[in-house]
Amino acid sequence: MRYIGNKMQAEDILHDAFIKIYIHIRKFNITDNGSFEGWMKRIAVNASLNFLRDRWKDDLLTNIDETTISETESDNDIYEPDYETFDKAALMKIISELPAGYNVVFNLYVFDNYSHQEIAETLGISISTSKTQLLKARKWLRNKLSDIKKKNLVISA
Repeated sequence: MRYIGNKMQAEDILHDAFIKIYIHIRKFNITDNGSFEGWMKRIAVNASLNFLRDRWKDDLLTNIDETTISETESDNDIYEPDYETFDKAALMKIISELPAGYNVVFNLYVFDNYSHQEIAETLGISISTSKTQLLKARKWLRNKLSDIKKKNLVISA
């Protein structure tokens, strides 16, 4: 759901991922692949990314802005929200609203622990683009949370 945003499509992709897991389970080797859960997660994430690549090939890459942030530019001056004031479901809802390019890079880096090198290779972008997209995603999220906090809105998932 973090990558796709549409429940029915996410269920189809998860189904396809489980079929792939079932077909290739004999190839799983804990020595080579790490934990079983990690191996399954990697297959599910890759299935999601493949879906995005096939479905929105041009749109996804169009939404990944190739501009770079200078080394001196920082996001330290931006409001740092108190994340504990937001429940997990509400935060996940806000994260799901990230623009497509930001969303994919943010999810790969933050939730799936991909390095910028791995993200760049997976998405066919430069490492600096991956870093820039993560920085922009964080700024976008901070601004969104700041707006909600300033308006004293109670958000629900």
